[in-house]
Amino acid sequence: MMNNNALFIISLQHELAMAIGNKLDLNAMLKVFLKVCFSRLNLTSAHVYMYTDKNGTPKSFSAEEDNSFNHLLSIPKNKRNQPWQNNTILQDFALQVEQTKLKQMFTCQNGQHLYGFIIPKHGVLIFETHYQVETTVLKALTPILKKLATSCYTSIVHDTLVQEVYSRQLAEETVIFQAQHDGLTGLYNRQHFNNLLANSIDNAIKDNQLGAVVFIDLNRFKPINDALGHAVGDKILVTLANRLHTIANQNIDIARFGGDEFTLLINQLRSQKSQEYQLEISEIIQSINQALASAFIVDGNAYKLSCSIGYALFPLQSDMSTSIIKYADIAMYEAKRAKTTLGLQYHTAMSDKINKRLAYIEDMKASLVAGDFRLHYQAQYNHSGQITGAEALLRWQHPVHGMESPAVYIPIAEESNLIIAIGQWVLEQACRDIKQLETLGLPSSFKRVFINISAKQLIQADFQDKMLAAIEQQKINAQHIALELTENLLVEDIEKSITLINALKAQSVDCAIDDFGTGYSSLNYLKKIPASVLKIDRSFVTNINQSSESAAIASMIISLGKTLNMKVLAEGVETLEELSCLKTLGCYHYQGFYFSKPLPLESFIELLNSSE
Repeated sequence: MMNNNALFIISLQHELAMAIGNKLDLNAMLKVFLKVCFSRLNLTSAHVYMYTDKNGTPKSFSAEEDNSFNHLLSIPKNKRNQPWQNNTILQDFALQVEQTKLKQMFTCQNGQHLYGFIIPKHGVLIFETHYQVETTVLKALTPILKKLATSCYTSIVHDTLVQEVYSRQLAEETVIFQAQHDGLTGLYNRQHFNNLLANSIDNAIKDNQLGAVVFIDLNRFKPINDALGHAVGDKILVTLANRLHTIANQNIDIARFGGDEFTLLINQLRSQKSQEYQLEISEIIQSINQALASAFIVDGNAYKLSCSIGYALFPLQSDMSTSIIKYADIAMYEAKRAKTTLGLQYHTAMSDKINKRLAYIEDMKASLVAGDFRLHYQAQYNHSGQITGAEALLRWQHPVHGMESPAVYIPIAEESNLIIAIGQWVLEQACRDIKQLETLGLPSSFKRVFINISAKQLIQADFQDKMLAAIEQQKINAQHIALELTENLLVEDIEKSITLINALKAQSVDCAIDDFGTGYSSLNYLKKIPASVLKIDRSFVTNINQSSESAAIASMIISLGKTLNMKVLAEGVETLEELSCLKTLGCYHYQGFYFSKPLPLESFIELLNSSE
């Protein structure tokens, strides 16, 4: 019998030692160990409690650090469908063993026996049996527990190293991802897109293939971003990025190039034949437009957007990545000017056009310094034939080309931001001219001069200060100058516009709404804008006597103006028939060639003198 017991103990120690050395993973090693104990010792349950850090990760005991003591593992997992970690008897027994640091035995009321063993510096091992374990068996476990402690230490160190390696790898992958991707949308960023493009160009040259860069810019995104805040704008950009991401595949990479600009890299076109590759690019452009077709829903509000698209081919049009991106960008701006969503391919004529535009801008800058710009004044009349005011109109006498059309140079000045400097000159010159008119004496019917303000002027933080400074510098009556703002300009940021107009009105500077009826949400916004003059756009005045539709629109504007106590002025009146029709509709203020064309200040003064 004694020999059999000795053989059992030797066999038990050997099998438990083998189980301990079987795995490096702590949980896996302890599971194997408990299963062997459970089987060889005929246990009803087996448990391990261990020291852990604040995150619940097993650790070795340390006198210098906080040591939590927690349940780690049980076999079986539950007792009568209740987790062992909720068993208060087991919990209390484990704490008692841990606190005394001695082997313990406890007999439960149900006759079961609990045996607790110290796993040196790591925790407590508990067996539950339906019989009393022999003392020789309990003593035989002592060297096994030391080996178990060593294996726990090794496993914890191994797990720590694995976690450190994983964390380092994760950190490296995060750094690489962040270096290559846009922080907001998760798409590739500009720098990585440039690297991908350079590689794609090299491959295209080597394989005698064609690729393309597609440049995308959202239309009218800035007013949404400015008026509603970047939080709304960012949500729209993220939604769009997710939609565009569905276009990406092994052959198409997508990046956020910056702001509301996105780029697509088509690594390899299926064919080098013009009709075939253009068809392929057209299909991709159609997918881009489809991504924008559905409204963007943000905080319950819907926003509709479109985009302008340009593209360039490599290495056909260039083998330099910077040039290809520039060409696609140029084509995109041409598409924006053409107001097309179909996309335009870059052609050298576009660069020629840009170079001419740049030269034209330089001419404008030089003319602004040289004094080649002039203000002409178009008189405004009431139904009694009295001059009630005038609109200041910018004219440019080009030193080479002669008189330039405002329809040509004003849009170019807007695009180049030169309109801010030109607008400031207009403001100051108008104040100088008004000073001269005041000095000579104004007719009693004459109220004010209207100057046109661009959107880029209006959004300048110091616009109001500049306006009041120009008035103060010339010591003119502020009531004699007024702003003329287009309807669309106002509604792009209605609240800011209202605040500005109210502030200026408090300083006696009035406001007129130009081109009314050609914008959107007119009726909703008009009642909020503290303007005193409403101008009927010339498109509704031309041949109004022959167009019932134009007459109906003009009648609506006139009625609306009267309701809001605003003076209604029709611009572009050129014939007696148009004038008669407007009078019949109830409009009694006019401006147009029928009365007077725009005149230089000297001629306008003569007109004023002759009208008295």
